[in-house]
Amino acid sequence: MGMLDYFRPVESWSAEKVREFLADHGGEDYNLLDVRLEEEYAAGHLPGAKLMPLAELALRCREVAAELPTIVYCASGVRSKAAATILAHAGFSAVYNLEGGVRAWKGLVAAGTPETAMTFFAAARTPEEHVALAWVLEDGTRRFYAEVAGMVQDVEAANLFRELARAEEHHKASLVAVYEGLAGRPAAADFPRGLLAGEAGAGCMEGGFRVEEVLSWTRGKQVCDLLELSVSIEAVAYDHYLILRRELADENARRVFEILSDEERRHLVKLTNLMAHFV
Repeated sequence: MGMLDYFRPVESWSAEKVREFLADHGGEDYNLLDVRLEEEYAAGHLPGAKLMPLAELALRCREVAAELPTIVYCASGVRSKAAATILAHAGFSAVYNLEGGVRAWKGLVAAGTPETAMTFFAAARTPEEHVALAWVLEDGTRRFYAEVAGMVQDVEAANLFRELARAEEHHKASLVAVYEGLAGRPAAADFPRGLLAGEAGAGCMEGGFRVEEVLSWTRGKQVCDLLELSVSIEAVAYDHYLILRRELADENARRVFEILSDEERRHLVKLTNLMAHFV
């Protein structure tokens, strides 16, 4: 799966469908991955599930057979949706997200998760357009982090969200430089306006979420919920930049995406470490 397939949606299964599948198949016939934190896994997990925290997934996914059906789950379905996307990009043939996560498995009412707007990204075809789209998503993510920083009362979380907002601004500058190298000309003052058909990705952020819908979803949520969503956003962004780093032919662009992917990885670790204090 390459750049052009990046925003293809993954399939979610209800708790009932997962139960039926597990009852009809032996453990050797599928992968069942718990992408939560070690602390969450230790407190209770689905029988036979292998712990593979989301922050480690891209590096560890080859520990399981990619040709087998793979079911991923987390606490609420937020992280596992990102995990399913990452596994699909890694070549796993059939990946399914447990909708509602452990909460749904226990029969609790699922609060729902932000929806993605994947169809808005089909217009990106050339390397330059993919870089322009990455800039749009970074800008949306910057806005999300800046607004969330003003919502939370926890000082450490607020400071981390502000740090992430600043980092996204730096990423935007790096992406402009990549675009100029690929295009062989300076970016226009209104970059990336006009580069993407139908202004693809406008109003969206990393992970394929609409910024306004995500901000609406955050109202009334606990800090842990916001951190969980942010972990999933950074995990998908990390995976996105790994794909661009691998598939772009320009060596300078690949070096920049190596730096950006490493930074997204560090953000993911920071978010995960802070989230561990709240679970």
